[in-house]
Amino acid sequence: MSKKNVLVFPSATYPAMQIIDCLKNSPRFHIIAGASYPNHAELVCDDAVTDIPFLNNEHFLESICKLVEERKIEYIIPTDDNSALVLTQLRDQIPAVIVCSPYETARICRYKSLTYERLAGEKYVPVTYSAADVEKGLPYPVFIKPDNSQGSRGARLVESKEEMDQIENLEDYVICEYLPGEEYTVDCFTNKDRQVIFCNPRNRSRIMNGITARGQSLPLTDEFKEVIDSINERIEFRGYWFVQLRRDAHGKLKLLEVCTRFAGSFAISKGLGANLPLLVLCDFSGLPASAIVNDYTVICDKTYTDRYLIKGLEYDHVFVDYDDTVTCNEGTAVNPYVIAYLYQCRFKKIKITLITRHKDTFGETLEDSFRRLKIAGDLFDEIIELSWDGTKQDAIQCADKSIFIDNSFKERKEIHDKFGIPVFDVCNIDCLFDWRTP
Repeated sequence: MSKKNVLVFPSATYPAMQIIDCLKNSPRFHIIAGASYPNHAELVCDDAVTDIPFLNNEHFLESICKLVEERKIEYIIPTDDNSALVLTQLRDQIPAVIVCSPYETARICRYKSLTYERLAGEKYVPVTYSAADVEKGLPYPVFIKPDNSQGSRGARLVESKEEMDQIENLEDYVICEYLPGEEYTVDCFTNKDRQVIFCNPRNRSRIMNGITARGQSLPLTDEFKEVIDSINERIEFRGYWFVQLRRDAHGKLKLLEVCTRFAGSFAISKGLGANLPLLVLCDFSGLPASAIVNDYTVICDKTYTDRYLIKGLEYDHVFVDYDDTVTCNEGTAVNPYVIAYLYQCRFKKIKITLITRHKDTFGETLEDSFRRLKIAGDLFDEIIELSWDGTKQDAIQCADKSIFIDNSFKERKEIHDKFGIPVFDVCNIDCLFDWRTP
């Protein structure tokens, strides 16, 4: 079965990284990361295009259509609010399926004033104020946010009339009641029949750059379900969408925003067992769409994660130590990162030579150690066992286009001094790993 090509655009967003991670090993879909400039997606996706014109470029439509036809792209997943708005507006002119809600929905969700207007009268819509109300007097503090922003960008608390008078272009903001309570995101999925088939509330206990840096899945209470069902009834969704809510001074849920794109931390839902990017592609391709949700709590905490693309390093042979390199915890366990890297080397047809002075900690041979730790001996193309007075530098006959991995600085230095090849400690494995491939 040939895979269907899916363009994730723009790929330079945090949600795009998670979408790629959810789909990159799919046997049904092939992912193409699309962007207008080089970005992190090139390091995690093996098929990236980085010269697509920006959305506001006059040649954008022509270029995206050309890319779709040349690469036989069948689906495009927009990953931010602007791309959702533009791509859904151009839906009839682009020869690929735009995996998103209708254009009118994207427009309503792009502007908070339109969202509140569409949902007017619902008890979860916060009190909003006009510019005229500012002159009459407001019950400070109030919260203002740009009408067409996303997340927390440009949002701020205003505590007095004097402070409000300092704000330029106030007409570009939505002025809302201050909501002091806990904040939540609710990941949602509406199928082609407009049924909500997935709904996962989660808190936002720490926020970084508008994205939930620490969050926890929460039970789907009637309170959350009532809000979601109401929004789904009054706005036409298709596929993934999310809602941000916050409690007011009386503990009642109030709406912050609704979005038709993937949220920055939908990975919390992934932790429950729901692959939402795959689910949305199934729904848009006519396949049955249903989600299995495991019954436990997921806590997700983010930090910056480094991915590497090392230029000028080419090798077809890896020499690797065994004790405290392939193994860890004094030989009681396999280092999962090293073993994963070695399997990737096999996938890339890179020769692996195990070169070891086995410590015999447990009174066992190297073969015994393999059996105890469930290591396949034929993972290695060659195994060189040294006596305790033998040296690794003397055992290596040819090191052309090779690298050497060992936890011992002394032995790394000896190999580097003799052969001049790159040498790596165990902590460098993530630098060698190719995150774009299996």
